[in-house]
Amino acid sequence: MRATSIEQVITVLDDMREVAIISKFAVGGAFAAILHDEPISTVDLDIFFILTKGGDETILSLAEIYDYAREKGFEFDHEFINIHGWLVQFVESSRNNLWLEAIESASPIRVGNREIRLIDPEHLAAMWLLAGRAKDYQKISMFIESGLIDTTKFLNLLKRHDLMVKWERQNWRFLNDAGPS
Repeated sequence: MRATSIEQVITVLDDMREVAIISKFAVGGAFAAILHDEPISTVDLDIFFILTKGGDETILSLAEIYDYAREKGFEFDHEFINIHGWLVQFVESSRNNLWLEAIESASPIRVGNREIRLIDPEHLAAMWLLAGRAKDYQKISMFIESGLIDTTKFLNLLKRHDLMVKWERQNWRFLNDAGPS
């Protein structure tokens, strides 16, 4: 299926909010990096969100999202929902304080005629550090080398979310004359 404008995906997300399936949401992951003007290869669009209902349950259910997608005729591809040709991965974020803060502090940006909230570079880098995959470390390096990271903000964020020990163990991967220390 050929991808259409990202604006159509934003329309679907806004509709999901209007019908009270999700409350707040923001773009994260590699697609957010692209929107921050950092060229990164990706096949999906990560949407970090908070469910409107069901946050207190022991087992997290995304049934309302999948039911909505089925009603609208969207197809599924493993953990992705194909929305107008875009592979969208929904990441429920209310149980992770870093992800929750990332959504809360996300800034609105214009994409065509629509607006969507975008997770800032410091939260993205902290989220990638937490994930700890090789491809995540590469993205952190790219952000640092391109000057997208505000060092003070980033280090304060790592301290607030107990990631300083992990940073100190891994920062050899990222540090050069321009990187955070």
